[in-house]
Amino acid sequence: MLTKKQKTANWILVIILLIASLFFLFPVIWMLANSFKGDAAITADMNTIKAFIPPALNGNFFDNYITILTDTKFLKYMMNTLFYAAILIVLGIIVNGLAGYALAKIKFPFRERWVLIILLLQIVPMETILTIHFLMIAKVGLLNTVIGYILPMIVNPFNIFLFRQVFISLPDDVYEAAQLDFCGPLKYFFTMVLPMSKTVVATVSVFTFLNVWNDYLWPSLVFTSSDLLTAQIGLNSITSNDNTTMGQTLAVITLITIPVIIIYSLFSKQIVEGVTSTGSKEG
Repeated sequence: MLTKKQKTANWILVIILLIASLFFLFPVIWMLANSFKGDAAITADMNTIKAFIPPALNGNFFDNYITILTDTKFLKYMMNTLFYAAILIVLGIIVNGLAGYALAKIKFPFRERWVLIILLLQIVPMETILTIHFLMIAKVGLLNTVIGYILPMIVNPFNIFLFRQVFISLPDDVYEAAQLDFCGPLKYFFTMVLPMSKTVVATVSVFTFLNVWNDYLWPSLVFTSSDLLTAQIGLNSITSNDNTTMGQTLAVITLITIPVIIIYSLFSKQIVEGVTSTGSKEG
């Protein structure tokens, strides 16, 4: 049990950390406050404390956001990105999870060498992989299609390694007991393995969402139709438009940032547990 002196020291440490965190949050606070202002107000408040204070609530308070959501296709870009992320999360958990389980629990020739190959793939430059993906997708005629965008992104060596490291620690006697109940390997994987590995499933889901949400290069190569574009490409097209005001630019950046903050806020514990657990397993 903590003494009174230790509790006081902990509270002082918490206060210091909270104050320090405000310095890192200043850009976010400034962005959010000024996303509700017009360009004249942003310029006038630039060198004052008012730069971190939103304007008074009035009928024009949400004008920048309304303009972005009604006069551009940004809402459609966001919905496209959420749709792609949902598909890739489901397929990524199934494909990478099965691969990780095979590397962790199924004995087959050269298994350890496959693990080494997967580790080496993580150091290959992303631009090299994207070039190969693009040439293959173009050759089979899947450019400017949802399938062409999704297929190369399903398999992720890092996610396979995460799954493998967690699955190594699963007890083998659970599978032996499941076999007595005529539970096949696939049924066992979906009904037993994944529910017992919620932390790594959450971690892979979050990483997949963030990769899709922040990705600019791959969708810009695959898509040419404006109806299929993602949020990051929409952000670039809107902010590079000469008719977009500074307030509208900050509004669209805020809309891009909010989902990331929400995801980290909800799943920060699972992310830390999932990543740290991968370094504590042997196999």
